[in-house]
Amino acid sequence: MKPIVVFLFGLIAATGNAAASTQGKTLGDLNVIPKQVLQRSVSPKFYKSLLISPVEGWIVVRAQLSGTRLSGARVIRSELKGIYDPLALQLAKEAQIAGNYTIDNPHLTSSVLLHLIVYQIADATMVLSFAHFDGPGGDQMQYYGCSRLLILKDNKWSEIHGPESLDGKGWAVRQGLKNNYWAIKKLEKIMGTEGAEAVNR
Repeated sequence: MKPIVVFLFGLIAATGNAAASTQGKTLGDLNVIPKQVLQRSVSPKFYKSLLISPVEGWIVVRAQLSGTRLSGARVIRSELKGIYDPLALQLAKEAQIAGNYTIDNPHLTSSVLLHLIVYQIADATMVLSFAHFDGPGGDQMQYYGCSRLLILKDNKWSEIHGPESLDGKGWAVRQGLKNNYWAIKKLEKIMGTEGAEAVNR
């Protein structure tokens, strides 16, 4: 039993060190985040600034998509002493993802990861949040929507809203749309705009 106990303590220590080491790294260093998903949910200029900005903390929530809502959300990665965990869970509760169905299985339940990335900016804290499917091909799907951006200043949270046509409407997603013009147009109609991937903040 002793070797197993030692191994478990070693694993816990390694996990803790990995979480602590996120501070000061950039998105380029956090290669487990599918940046192509994030790239489609913010403006090109903002995305470039995110790539070089040091990350203060990174929280991850796993949940199951049932219909268009997430259920069973739980924090699977916690940093910064857990102070942003409740916010990550709240954002998961508010998240909406439409379009995840196939002809063979129209009621498919899928695992989703919601990322909450914390940055320190001037005299405030900025939090960026976006979600994606956690499964084979999840980072290759065509995502339509905008990430959420919140600012904490003077102990008050405020949200920087995206374009009116996208803000608060969640995400739409579909697989294999590159050669299907009409399917793309249908998703754009669901989101209320054309060219949803070109979000301007």
